[in-house]
Amino acid sequence: MKLPQTLIEHFNLGRCIPWCGAGVSVASNLPTWGGLIDQFFSACEDAGMQEENIREVKSLEAEEAVEVCRDFLGENEYRSFLERVLGAGAAAPNMLHEKIVKLPVPAILTTNYDRLLETAIAKRTGGIPRVLTADDTQSLWKAIAKEEFFLLKVNGDIARPNTVVLTSRDYTRHVFGNPTFMAVVQRIILSYSILFIGSSLSDVYLRRILEETTYMTGQTGMSHFALLPNVGPIRAKLLRDRYNINVIRYDLQNGDHMTGLCDVLDYLGKIAAGFSS
Repeated sequence: MKLPQTLIEHFNLGRCIPWCGAGVSVASNLPTWGGLIDQFFSACEDAGMQEENIREVKSLEAEEAVEVCRDFLGENEYRSFLERVLGAGAAAPNMLHEKIVKLPVPAILTTNYDRLLETAIAKRTGGIPRVLTADDTQSLWKAIAKEEFFLLKVNGDIARPNTVVLTSRDYTRHVFGNPTFMAVVQRIILSYSILFIGSSLSDVYLRRILEETTYMTGQTGMSHFALLPNVGPIRAKLLRDRYNINVIRYDLQNGDHMTGLCDVLDYLGKIAAGFSS
């Protein structure tokens, strides 16, 4: 396998940070966004929402439906729902989590709410890592300044349900409405090479941040990388020109993402161990 030399250089210098998307946890049989919405509907049915109201909610836009379901469930049942669907009893870390946490990186970022990454870290090191969210900007700045490892849950943590970002209104309040946090994320993107794993890069807010930093630096900032299956040259050029993201392609056969992703992570692990392949 051959990886971009720039990625290897950033990795060796400790300037590479993984950004884990939903694809990392889906392999542990956690629900996708669509699956999570379906489970919201089921929870509302179990909680007594009338059939005609369920039908109407299902006809709404996804984010609107989530807001209605969350309000109907109420705070206590909503917390129980998140724990039941995404909590420790719902799934265990998979091979991707285990390979990611072995990498000698200064931090890990994720848009996932679950606890699988910190569970994998605890299993490997025997200690719980520092887990931070958008509500912890002061601690984030300190960790970056002191070069202390942290796990940043960009969209919140189910252990703190009030931090979980499910809708655009949540995003505005917790992320875009939090200029100090936005400054931290921008600083990370400007200072580190981000390696996107299991992310489709379809998040409009992430794209906006990346596009702004690319514009600010005139495409001379840190290069970023994304592990994506079967990407053609047109999309690869768009990602490079607009977001300074270089695509590392892997083959997707019979819907199997795990093999291609693990091959890249194994290669990075060998580099970290001082080997070459």
